[in-house]
Amino acid sequence: MKRGRKPSAELVVLMLRQIEVQTAQGKSIAVACKEADVSEQSYMTSAYARRSSTR
Repeated sequence: MKRGRKPSAELVVLMLRQIEVQTAQGKSIAVACKEADVSEQSYMTSAYARRSSTR
């Protein structure tokens, strides 16, 4: 995602699912994030927020 643009909620969920599928297939988080054009820090923050909000 380009810097300065805030993605929609649907796009964030789509990216998170895409990265989760790729990591389940054996790719590292770093590679999956790079392919989705997301920083690892953004992924970790979003994934943590998503998991804690569903509890």
